[in-house]
Amino acid sequence: MKKIVKVTDPVCGLEFDEDLSVTHEYKSKKYHFCCDGCKKIFIKKPKKWSKKSN
Repeated sequence: MKKIVKVTDPVCGLEFDEDLSVTHEYKSKKYHFCCDGCKKIFIKKPKKWSKKSN
């Protein structure tokens, strides 16, 4: 049985299964998003959102 890994979207704060995520890499770190909309928001201001996820 595969282990379910939970991740949190840095933009909206939603927690969900990693397998369901949309991803983007910024400064060698992989970020997980619940949808393309949150990913687009992150890409516009990555410094702002990457700080919130640390």
